[in-house]
Amino acid sequence: DFGSPRYKPSRSNLFHPRMLKPDTFALTVLLAALTALAPLSTDLYLPTLPDLARAFGVSPAQVQLTLSAYLVGFAIGQIAYGPISDWYGRRSGFLVALACYCVGSLICLFAPTIEILIGARVLQAFGGSGAIVLARAVVRDLYSGARAGKELSLMGLVMAFGPVSAPLIGGVLHTFFGWRASFAALLLFGLGLMATVLRKMPETLGERPADPASLRSMLS
Repeated sequence: DFGSPRYKPSRSNLFHPRMLKPDTFALTVLLAALTALAPLSTDLYLPTLPDLARAFGVSPAQVQLTLSAYLVGFAIGQIAYGPISDWYGRRSGFLVALACYCVGSLICLFAPTIEILIGARVLQAFGGSGAIVLARAVVRDLYSGARAGKELSLMGLVMAFGPVSAPLIGGVLHTFFGWRASFAALLLFGLGLMATVLRKMPETLGERPADPASLRSMLS
């Protein structure tokens, strides 16, 4: 039973030796890293805000819109990824979310204007929100009771550690490499997670909704 009566693996990856198994430390680390994506994206670049205003020749208020835009994209994404992953699977949802995140991070890295940077932050947030929503969905698929609580507590610990460590790391990157270094680091982190999910993340969704995928049912 893979350590949990909730686990209903799909036939395609049940015996695949490369996939991570439930109740293993490696899967917990991967889920925690996916959870860390959102707080890192919010806080890593905060030390660069004054430099962003000078680099683009805009007011501090315009630069702060990059943070507001991220929160908007994050809120929208949380509504979408749950139903999408119920129809198409957790693993596919992760790959779509991380692809959006990496494309958004790449545009942020090379953004020539503050308007493009703000728009790219929305896309980055839309992808980052999927990682945290789906990580929790995977826990719900695999575990129940005290075991699920333990897993979610570990993920919550990572989320709490992110806002503490991210500005420090971002400050060091900014000091030595400039404001674009923070977005380069986020891009590399996102690509690493995407490669790991592609190779190691099993499909944990057991039963899919009988209703077909539609915007109406998602809004409902």
